[in-house]
Amino acid sequence: MSSHPLPSTSGPRALPPASIALMVLSALLALIAGSVVAASFPRTPAAPFRVLVYSGSALAPQDVVRAGVDAVRELGARNGFGVEASDDPGVFDDAELARFHAVVFNNTSAAREEGSGLGEGGRAALRKYIRAGGGWVGLHDASAGARDWDWYEGLVGAVLDRGTPVQTGRIKVLDHAHPSTVALPDLWERTEEWYNWRTNPAGTVHTLAQIRVRDGITGLDEGVDHPWSWCQHYDGGRSWFTAGGHASSSFQEDDFLDHLLGGIEWAAGAKPGDCTGTRTGSFQRTPLATSGLTDPVDMAVAPDRRVFVAQRTGELKIVDQRTMKVSTALDLAYTPDTAARSDGLIGLALDPGFGENNWLYLLRTDTSGRRLALSRFTADGDTVDPESERRLLTLPGRRSTSSVHPRSSGSLAFDRAGHLYAATGDVTLPLTSGAPNDLRGAILRITPQDDGGYTVPEGNLFGPGTAGTRPEIYAMGMPNPYRVTVDPVTGTLLAADNGADGTVGHFRITEAGQAGRPFCTAGATRGAADCAPRVNGARDGTGEGGGGATSGSVYAYEPGSLYRTKFPEYFAGKWLTYDPAGRRFTTLSFQREDQAFSDPRFGPVESGELQSVNGVFEDMEWKRPTAAVFGPDGALYVIDAGLAGGTGQDGGNEGAGVFRIDHVGDGRLPGAAVTTDRDNGSAPLTVAFTGAGSGLPRDVPVTYAWDFDGDGGTDSTDANPSYTYRTEGQFTARLTVTGPEGTTAMAGQEITVGNSRPRVTVHRLPDGGLFRPGDTLGFTVEVTDDEDGDRTPADCSRVLVRSAVGHPGPLRPLKNSPGCRGSIVTETGDASLPGPHRITVQYTDGGAPDAPELTGSTSLTLRTGFQEAEQFASTGGAHDGAVAGSRAEASAGRSLTEIEAGDWVAFDPVHLGSLRSVTVGATPCGIGGTIEFRAGSPDGPLLGSLPVPGAEGGDEAVSPSTALRSSGGGVRLYVVFTNSAWSSEKPDLFTVDWLRFHGPGAGQAGAR
Repeated sequence: MSSHPLPSTSGPRALPPASIALMVLSALLALIAGSVVAASFPRTPAAPFRVLVYSGSALAPQDVVRAGVDAVRELGARNGFGVEASDDPGVFDDAELARFHAVVFNNTSAAREEGSGLGEGGRAALRKYIRAGGGWVGLHDASAGARDWDWYEGLVGAVLDRGTPVQTGRIKVLDHAHPSTVALPDLWERTEEWYNWRTNPAGTVHTLAQIRVRDGITGLDEGVDHPWSWCQHYDGGRSWFTAGGHASSSFQEDDFLDHLLGGIEWAAGAKPGDCTGTRTGSFQRTPLATSGLTDPVDMAVAPDRRVFVAQRTGELKIVDQRTMKVSTALDLAYTPDTAARSDGLIGLALDPGFGENNWLYLLRTDTSGRRLALSRFTADGDTVDPESERRLLTLPGRRSTSSVHPRSSGSLAFDRAGHLYAATGDVTLPLTSGAPNDLRGAILRITPQDDGGYTVPEGNLFGPGTAGTRPEIYAMGMPNPYRVTVDPVTGTLLAADNGADGTVGHFRITEAGQAGRPFCTAGATRGAADCAPRVNGARDGTGEGGGGATSGSVYAYEPGSLYRTKFPEYFAGKWLTYDPAGRRFTTLSFQREDQAFSDPRFGPVESGELQSVNGVFEDMEWKRPTAAVFGPDGALYVIDAGLAGGTGQDGGNEGAGVFRIDHVGDGRLPGAAVTTDRDNGSAPLTVAFTGAGSGLPRDVPVTYAWDFDGDGGTDSTDANPSYTYRTEGQFTARLTVTGPEGTTAMAGQEITVGNSRPRVTVHRLPDGGLFRPGDTLGFTVEVTDDEDGDRTPADCSRVLVRSAVGHPGPLRPLKNSPGCRGSIVTETGDASLPGPHRITVQYTDGGAPDAPELTGSTSLTLRTGFQEAEQFASTGGAHDGAVAGSRAEASAGRSLTEIEAGDWVAFDPVHLGSLRSVTVGATPCGIGGTIEFRAGSPDGPLLGSLPVPGAEGGDEAVSPSTALRSSGGGVRLYVVFTNSAWSSEKPDLFTVDWLRFHGPGAGQAGAR
């Protein structure tokens, strides 16, 4: 077995329905690119194309300049394109530039310099040339910039801040599809003058290669994401830049010449290449389902692009992208006790032959609630018959019910040989899990058979018949492997593991064995015992790129796919990971082959080792991503589980949704969004619809088509129509938005006629109140259901309570009342961890003869008295607010830093009736100041204040206290930092580590 430590099928079928944006985007791209028409400038080169090499006012020595000119001329001679060289700025003339498909800035820039700098006429000609579709190539000192010309700095992508001494380092080549980097090694050893950028261009350009800063290059200070070569579409043209070319010897290196040749060919339009894959804004998120989801944890996409969603609560949902209908295909009918625990339906995989046999596999808690079962079911359209179950495995033993440990988890994945991997986590097992005869805490590998059984393939960890072992075990050593995936090209198994102590690890497994060396949260290669626990989901500031917590898919690029917005080839072979707590996505790139290096500082690397960790979709906000898989169309499908615990009014999690992410590059697909004033009620039911939020930016015209009753017809073309439902039942109202050239998007909304959603109210627990670990929190639940009437008692067995702070007990009917009484026993120890703790209560009614059941829910937040300061809900102020910075001496390794006068942080909600006083842990490392506590806004009613001294009195931590004036009720509590003597020339005020609120506790406060 190979286990390398990490930080922290068949081809797809494209379908033609109108709901999928398969149409050509050319007209839309033309609108976005600009309106300049350039009949005089060549856009698509004939063979041969022509290149201008410009060296006027070059900053480099003359031997370097000559070497650059000679190299491009030689490349042209060998590859059939024409080259002209000049150092005369007069060449920047409309007629002259019209003869070239690309201009190479050979260690020079567009700065103004007497005699040979670009004047107003030359600058205007260059800008017109680029806007007309021309190409630009920049070498090394081309980034010296023209500091009086922002347009040119945008063309380059970044401006030189300062260089380092010439020294040897390595470059991580990230894009193995672009013509300028396709032939380069994964790690490229070079001796260079390395550049620091005034502003890091990552995100504004497409990074082709970046410096490996952990090699310890002296003078390099831009952080781990340090681009070295990039490309972009800019103002109608094409721009390609490399920081290489400092020395004349560079132009004698085969790899550098290949790099330069590909850049020239791409910039001239002679070779294709995507230059948007890592640029912010190149991907668009489309919601497929945003209501009725409760604790969704896993997903799979069928060949016909239906999305299957597994919910921990026991429902299997199907989202049909053709109709936007969301169906409940299977309901395992868990009791509230089972659904409230950490088990449930946790794993889902479709059979490799699903398109023909309709088989799917579920990993779930069985009906006893004490065992885990792996079963095969058969789908029939949008339903799954529970009688079709064929059970393959039953795992013995009760799994964890503790609310203070990570949830017990599991995952399923098929490899290309038809083997099924099953990750069977159990946080109750020791960190050295597991026993060789215990299927928990391991990754199993079996081969399902047509009759519903399975066989054990060769190559597992234990041979059949080995005493005291289970032959199904493939890998051991991970107590809670949360998600596994298989590289569809190499067949390598990839797993993510969440330990009971907060440790996060990722494993790359190529053969059976004991997985002993995870890549940890901090990104360092360490033994499992040395992996640093993640603190309350906070980002780890050490290590290269941080570490994600959960494994997504590995992208297999299919060039023949007709889906126009599939992910680009840049992502081929990269492992997508995501962190539900950190709410971010990363890609992990691996060495494709063994490499050795000449510098003795650099040891050899092996194929399969981690090469790079890079962020992606950083412009998208997530609440709690829990699953991400590539579909057969090359799009990425993501589950965002929302705020934990089923907090939505409709019984779903607040913010939960199923999303599709498309690569739109420089274009954009139309958006579709449906909002209604109501989605349930008795007949006749009049619903007001609005398509607000739909369409395209810049007022690009779109059309609307509404199908209210699901019959496939168009019932309205208004943007904000209304419709009256006269027949009872459940309907999917569908909006189709069509943009230029037929690009479309769809959104749906379920409307229930004949049943009203029950309303749930919780009494005796204040939202935002305090509790002490070990408290018993008593509460009552009141349910109002229009169909049942006010006097009909609620069925307490249908009330489901989820708590992150303890164990809910059974609910009992209240005497002489339609409500229910219950309690939650909170835990000591880990339950005292700071942060907001959500409690959710939901109730599902009995439905109506012609209308389905509906679920209503409510939620509240409780807090322990001790709060980490960096766990604020929001921050702001005159100077952009405070920053959660790493501090080794802090209680959780992080503190509020960069605190300036007028900054604030907010905690929401906080029940003021639960507060009497507060103590703050701070470090007087600046000029000092005052901390104010205000209700509702940064300038709201003052509840109390306390001073923090300046550093002149010493830098020992202080913990001042103040009484808090109570006005009762829950509010957003603002902690405001002030000092009238502060100015931008002075140091920050102080740092804040923690807050400790003192009060009677939620149980007592709620009973008053």
